[in-house]
Amino acid sequence: MKNLMRFISTLMVAVIVALGVGTAFGAGAGVAVLGASALVKVPAGSLGMSVVPEIWTDYIVENLFKNNEFLLQSVDESQYVIQGKVVHVPQAGAPSKVKRNRTQLPATITRRSDVDVTYALDEFTTDPRFIPDADKVQLSYDKMNSCMTEDMSYLRQVIADSMLYTWRPKYFIKASKTKSSDYTIHGSNLRTGVCVDDFVKAKAVFNKWGIPKEDRYVLLPTEMYNQLCNDVRNATNENLMTAVYNPVNGSLEKLEGFTIIERQTALLASNSTLTQVTGKPYFEWTSGNDLTYTPEDYEDIDAGEKAAATQACAYGLFWQKSMVRRALGETKMFENEGDPTYYGDVYSFLNRMGGRRSRGDAKGVLGLIQEYHAS
Repeated sequence: MKNLMRFISTLMVAVIVALGVGTAFGAGAGVAVLGASALVKVPAGSLGMSVVPEIWTDYIVENLFKNNEFLLQSVDESQYVIQGKVVHVPQAGAPSKVKRNRTQLPATITRRSDVDVTYALDEFTTDPRFIPDADKVQLSYDKMNSCMTEDMSYLRQVIADSMLYTWRPKYFIKASKTKSSDYTIHGSNLRTGVCVDDFVKAKAVFNKWGIPKEDRYVLLPTEMYNQLCNDVRNATNENLMTAVYNPVNGSLEKLEGFTIIERQTALLASNSTLTQVTGKPYFEWTSGNDLTYTPEDYEDIDAGEKAAATQACAYGLFWQKSMVRRALGETKMFENEGDPTYYGDVYSFLNRMGGRRSRGDAKGVLGLIQEYHAS
């Protein structure tokens, strides 16, 4: 603000002086004086030299889903964010009952009990970035962009990992391809692999749950995606491979109604200790203990800074678009230009985002988990 006021004051003085010269010596002289003032170097830190926070906060928002477009396959609740930090969604209660050929009058009067869904957004902050010789950097948007791109990319990665963790399933099916050490992604010993039959099971579960058949998705880590591709390539039914597999770019786009999304990482559990739900073809965590690694743990494991458990099992995620929610809160840039202790500028960014599963019974989201085998 001080820099802006300094620039405005300088501009006003230049205009006043030009008007005075123009009055005394003619309009041509006044224009010449005003033009000459434009050649004076703008002081470092003034309006012409400063970083505009809005540019970079817009950059974050516009690129937040880049390379993580799967996040867009959800219901956006951003309009319900309060003060950039909390989501408050009014949600209708159960509808009125309907009877055929009613004989008893007066009918029972009921009142709908509405409920409110409220959840806090997670806060994501980057480590402060120090940029020396800031005057030169600020003159080049491209150079500034190169300094910030890495930070923004990692911020997007962490936010996407956290959203996956927020959407993590209560119910699972197990990858059913014959166990092999080739399928082990983290830990040691043997794991089961992904195959076409697993998609048939997932479709059956979703249909039984009454989940809409359109907008169904599955996200798989690269290794599990490759296992699926191998199963399709090795299928005895050549029509299957021709219908769903593109050998030119080695991709699978859709299978059993699910659009397939490959990602470098997905979700990881420390063990596959699951118990079958009574009378159902799917499983849930034994004793209710959720063994999914937190995003922070998974990032450390993926970076090699932490070891995964010997029995660790990766898992993918099936979902339907209306069964998961996302909400984007405030985005801020913090700046300390001309810091005398750093002899340069310091910048950092804050973003708030969160989400949830849509249904309280957790249906509409299903995990596809590897199964651990010691031998």
